[in-house]
Amino acid sequence: MKAALRPRHLLAAALLVGALPMAAHATVIATFDWVPTSENPLQGQPSTASGTLQLTLASFSQTTGSNPTNSPNFAPYYASGTATSADITAFSYTDANGQSVNLSNLTTDSFQTSIWETSATDTPATGAAAPSPPPSGYYLVNGFTLSGTTAQGSGFQIANNVGTPGATFANGIGNADNTFNLNGTHAAITDGGYWELASVTPVPLPSGLPLLLAGLGALGWSQRRSRLPAAC
Repeated sequence: MKAALRPRHLLAAALLVGALPMAAHATVIATFDWVPTSENPLQGQPSTASGTLQLTLASFSQTTGSNPTNSPNFAPYYASGTATSADITAFSYTDANGQSVNLSNLTTDSFQTSIWETSATDTPATGAAAPSPPPSGYYLVNGFTLSGTTAQGSGFQIANNVGTPGATFANGIGNADNTFNLNGTHAAITDGGYWELASVTPVPLPSGLPLLLAGLGALGWSQRRSRLPAAC
């Protein structure tokens, strides 16, 4: 009969598994772009505020959820399903006065809802300082607050109000107010607007993962063969 796989072979296989790259826990990157619609106080030109918020989630896909698809007020939208957590993997924002912040400037975060969701394709309400009417799109409806200190030393807060998942009416989208405090060179300002979904991108599996899975399959088959009685 063939000898069973020796313990040192099992150890070597285990070390090989540990050495190869494993799949990331999250599998989807959702990127949202800032759409400015108002500012306080008003500047001499339409708002120039801009920003990007990138979330990495286990899932984020289009769904009908519990809202009736035949209702004129609801339509398919994006949601994270049962995935209740997300990592902020990229963030940048420049206010209408020119102050810029990024992920390293965030010090606290607070989320009011557990599942990440958007509106249906919709056009949100606008304001007097909007550079142009907001485009029709999917907008983030989660409530959250992000805060920190700018490189210039002033405090800021990025706050988004809760909206209605799958809403097709303007006030179903939670508007955001991004407030930057006064510092030596920049006046205090609050930018109003919305976070529009720009892209949903699957996270690719590591290149070594298919080889790892194939190797584990071959290892299991080899162990099974070693236990079979030898042919007479």
